[in-house]
Amino acid sequence: MVIRCFGLLLLPAAMTALGQELTLSRDGKSDYVIVVANEATPVERTASHELSDHLAKVTGAALPVVSEAEAPPGAPRVVVGDAPLTRKLLPGFDPARLAPDAIRIKTVGPDLVLTGHPRRGTLYAVYTFLEDTVGVRWWTQTEARIPHRPTLTVPPLDVAYAPKVADRATRYLELSDGCFTNHSLVTEDEQRAMGVFSARLRLNGHDHYTIPPEYGGPNGLIGWVHTFYQINGLLPVDKYFDEHPDWYSLIDGERRKKHSQLCLTHEEMRAEMVRVVKERIRANPGATMISISQNDWHGYCECDKCKAIDEREESHAGTLIHFINAVAEEVEKEFPDVLIETLAYHYTRKPPKHVRPRHNVVVRLCSIECSFVETLAEGAYEANVAFRDDLEAWARISPQLYIWDYVTNFRGYLLPHPNFHVLAPNLRYFVDHGAIGIFEQGDSGCRVGDFVRLRAWYLAHLLWNPDADEKQLFDEFMHGYYEAAAPFLIEYLDLVSDAGRRAGIPIRCYMNDTRAWLTVADLNRATTLFDQAAAAVADDPVLAERVRRERLPLDHVWLRRYDSLRRETRRTGVEFRGPDDPVAALAEFRELLEQHNVGEYRQGHRMPEDYGDDFAFVLKKKVPPGDTPEPCRGLAPEDWIDLQDADYIPRDRPNLYRIEKDDAASNGLTRRMPNTHHIWACHSYPLGDYGVTDASRWRVFLRVRCDASTDEGAAMTVGVYDDAARRSVVTKSVPVKTIRGHEYRLIDLGVHALGELTYAWAAPVVRQPDEVEAVYVDRVFLIREK
Repeated sequence: MVIRCFGLLLLPAAMTALGQELTLSRDGKSDYVIVVANEATPVERTASHELSDHLAKVTGAALPVVSEAEAPPGAPRVVVGDAPLTRKLLPGFDPARLAPDAIRIKTVGPDLVLTGHPRRGTLYAVYTFLEDTVGVRWWTQTEARIPHRPTLTVPPLDVAYAPKVADRATRYLELSDGCFTNHSLVTEDEQRAMGVFSARLRLNGHDHYTIPPEYGGPNGLIGWVHTFYQINGLLPVDKYFDEHPDWYSLIDGERRKKHSQLCLTHEEMRAEMVRVVKERIRANPGATMISISQNDWHGYCECDKCKAIDEREESHAGTLIHFINAVAEEVEKEFPDVLIETLAYHYTRKPPKHVRPRHNVVVRLCSIECSFVETLAEGAYEANVAFRDDLEAWARISPQLYIWDYVTNFRGYLLPHPNFHVLAPNLRYFVDHGAIGIFEQGDSGCRVGDFVRLRAWYLAHLLWNPDADEKQLFDEFMHGYYEAAAPFLIEYLDLVSDAGRRAGIPIRCYMNDTRAWLTVADLNRATTLFDQAAAAVADDPVLAERVRRERLPLDHVWLRRYDSLRRETRRTGVEFRGPDDPVAALAEFRELLEQHNVGEYRQGHRMPEDYGDDFAFVLKKKVPPGDTPEPCRGLAPEDWIDLQDADYIPRDRPNLYRIEKDDAASNGLTRRMPNTHHIWACHSYPLGDYGVTDASRWRVFLRVRCDASTDEGAAMTVGVYDDAARRSVVTKSVPVKTIRGHEYRLIDLGVHALGELTYAWAAPVVRQPDEVEAVYVDRVFLIREK
């Protein structure tokens, strides 16, 4: 099956002889009936009742739903779905010949016809009519604008539309909590509400798994993603590896069970894959696609056969597409209408040089490496240029291109993310290059987030009609949902986007913090705008609560960066508009998050009750000062700087470090970092906050130790980085043998010219736990060179 998308055909009254307008209701009374086929489908019945219920709320008039056989003679009719009456009013109409989800809306004499493609078209025609003609707006699952129009007139209409994007999905908690999760974030009632809201926004992608069957259901995808064996695995290692290790990747000369892929040239493995895929399709008769896709790590096969193909194709997508094509060819013999979906992701993102995907193969291209502060079509960041080259090359060779796009910050759902201005241009760029499907992955775990309700609604409408005026959509939601607060919140969102662009750095979908792009001047202005927004709606409790909720990410920035911003404003003389009492502000922040049932604060991680306990202003109350280091004794206070645990930027990612008691440490506390990662989990605030001025010279010391059972190799790396120049000032690898044991050792990084935006850092080296277990940082201190 090949998915084909068609565009918009609007035939306004000026172009066709459509007759006079209809009056569906006058002064809250109506003669109209809603007519469905005698054997109407469940979706058509849903459509008719959605229409009847909403018209009753709008007009006060009850338009009964009747079958064609029950329709009273002579009564004006709203015909919903495909019935003999539909064919009579629309000669030549055949819904089976329409593109998927296509709609048809037409006034014929005193009658109105709302119909479309058999699966969902009629329902979407009803929703389009309610939005575009009646003025209904569904802002969220539970919040809508229902206009009061006791007299409701309908202008002459002749609308024929098929969406350009056949498979449409956007993941926000209002719409989806993500398929193949444990769904513990949401109740059953919320799941149904997500599905109904998704249908009303005319989303149909597999991620909207809760769309009820009577609302058309989602497009069926078997397996979701990373299905070699990681998620809903087709060939799980626990079942196959021991007997067939040669089915899995050869890596550094050995067949790997963990963090591996498949050996894609192995014919016996391919035959078993075909058998399993056919078995899965038989068990899921409504599915239209099945995922056969790489696991979410590297580990491609390095055997001679795989290596030869990849070298000839100049891409690891070479073996993948050869393999997928072979499976797709066999599956097509029994299931000609089921598409085989795979990924172009990380090491397979570059298209192969020679092989072409078959007509029944869907390539899902992922933009995860890109910067989302500039458009993908025009951005100059090297990752965006590379993605653009890959997308346009895939578009030339793939008949079924699907896009997986990333529209949030997965490390900080509760932080501002300056990408709103690229959402519409990026989506149109995908459509212009033939994307049959688009999945916009947002923060599906968070009920607060960075204007997540706006983003969900806005993206859904652009997916339905990529040619829609994005400014009109944006303004409509902002003024409709926030009312008098809208002008200030619009300026706030513009400010955030401008700040991101002005910073001139790549802003990806995994950002730990805002300090690299959001300045104190931006934060001060943002605070003023939210104050004005709150004042504008202070007399309306509903609107006031909406504005207060949207302010939480701004509050979060002030709290996370409180001490650093305080020091910066004292140093520069800039106004500080953050909270007067950060402890009280943190308590209110936590209370509001609980009130809104926030869910996750980053991908896969629930908001803990003690969130914020590692913020600097909290730690300072718990972290005592250390003794004076030997090299600093006798020095004036301005000639040396001591950095303890409250002086390091907090990290949200779990298991990077913890603060422990340690009698050998200078203040009785130390930062323990396990040797399971290489993240800079000890990362100071900018040294300018402590009195370092540009071009001043300082000798830098770290006091560290490690737990190890060997003297071999490195335990950690330490250094100083200049954020302004984007370069390392000094980096040093610390051998295990120099710091092993319970006593701390002094590491001298030498004398360097430092600037206000330099910072000190330390990170463990990944080692086996029976070699090096953990490294410890007691303190970092600097001595001024005169």
